Amino acid sequence: MAYKDPNDARRVQKDFEYMNTERGYVGRAIGGKLKPSYKTYGGHKPHESMDKKEFWRLYMNHIINMKYKFPESDGRLCRYCEKPFTFKTRMGTRGKGYNGRKGQNPTNFSIDRYDPRLTYMASNVVFCCVSCNDKKKNSTPDDWRNFLRVGREFIND
Repeated sequence: MAYKDPNDARRVQKDFEYMNTERGYVGRAIGGKLKPSYKTYGGHKPHESMDKKEFWRLYMNHIINMKYKFPESDGRLCRYCEKPFTFKTRMGTRGKGYNGRKGQNPTNFSIDRYDPRLTYMASNVVFCCVSCNDKKKNSTPDDWRNFLRVGREFIND
């Protein structure tokens, strides 16, 4: 049944329930990477080879790889910290635009670019939790190598 009023309580509740499922939450995250408004908000245009199907294929491969690495899990784990994902959203954000990441569950699913200097493409997409994505920010693989080098030097001194 179609709802004429977008603020109808039934529609709001159904949307909220759907967005708290894996399919709804991941679909919204993927859709956010493909929005034409990426220029307005300073986002990054995905590579032309990346579409919804490709993001979903990469996510399914991530699950398979993590299941192989951790057979006791369901494979829905952060690539960096290896903790399970959650798919929880706040009620009432529909149609209100971007409200920032404040108050977001730190274990929620997120899509990261391994190397922030490159765009979203198959070899540069990492599925992680919000907490790890926020910690990594714009650090590059070169930065990580330097951190590890300094750490080894510090331990050996």
